[in-house]
Amino acid sequence: MERRTAQLIYLLFAGWIFGAGSYEILQFPMDARNLALHNSASAYDGLLLSNNPASLSKRAKGNTYSYFYLPGEIHFTGYQSVHKSKLGIRLTKISIMNYGAIIDSETENKSYAFDILFETGFKKEYKNITSIGISGGYFLSSIAGYQSQLVFTNFGMRSRLLRKRLGVGLSLENIGILLKSYTDIKEPIPALFRTALYYEPRYIPLLINGDIVTYFGDGDSFYFSGGIELKPDSRLTLRLGSSSHRAGYLTGDFSSDVIAGFSGGVGFRFTNMTLDVGFMNLGPAGFVVGFSLKKKVD
Repeated sequence: MERRTAQLIYLLFAGWIFGAGSYEILQFPMDARNLALHNSASAYDGLLLSNNPASLSKRAKGNTYSYFYLPGEIHFTGYQSVHKSKLGIRLTKISIMNYGAIIDSETENKSYAFDILFETGFKKEYKNITSIGISGGYFLSSIAGYQSQLVFTNFGMRSRLLRKRLGVGLSLENIGILLKSYTDIKEPIPALFRTALYYEPRYIPLLINGDIVTYFGDGDSFYFSGGIELKPDSRLTLRLGSSSHRAGYLTGDFSSDVIAGFSGGVGFRFTNMTLDVGFMNLGPAGFVVGFSLKKKVD
């Protein structure tokens, strides 16, 4: 059996990429659209739960299946179900990050590493202008026999102006309680404050997104991510994104640095189905590629 010590290396590397330590799945894009936009579409209407629960569209309805392939033979799978009610929109979500088998080089003992995330949320919109949302969940992580568990909550609001061509979103994310740490040393939960903005030009089928994320308790560190969506046709969407993390991916080799830190993708809309495909370039670590398939339900 092939040794998978690279999986542990990637755990640490991914924590540096997303600024989330051992709980990077809390910050990881959960669908192909957000993957393509570098997680920057937190203020605009979305058909799936993203960073800000208030940005969930009131048109959202149905079931979505997502799959990503990450460097190091790491696999991500996700499922979301969105339903409407008289009070608002509610949803449930499960996400699994499978890091594969890890074999100790001395004892040859095999163990596994994985993250499992359960989340539920609710969004209410007032007068088609302002929305508020809340989501909460349970997170379980297991790495080579060491386990960690926590519960968390996200709060958000979003307002739209200029006939919905301009929107601003604010959210508090990953406000949680650590139930069990991997070791006696308790690692911090990546609590953060997010400010998001989107703008739709009047005469161009373009959407411009931008997010600024500030982490609590980490020297007030922050990063910026941005993305654009071009809709040349009602059934086709082209996407491109990047973030301030890009500087950390550069190696000095122009041929690889030219696309380092960028993300992109395409979306196809059919009568009863939506297919999104996306990728994210992590520089020396490689590419994340994936898709999301959304099916409408009556």
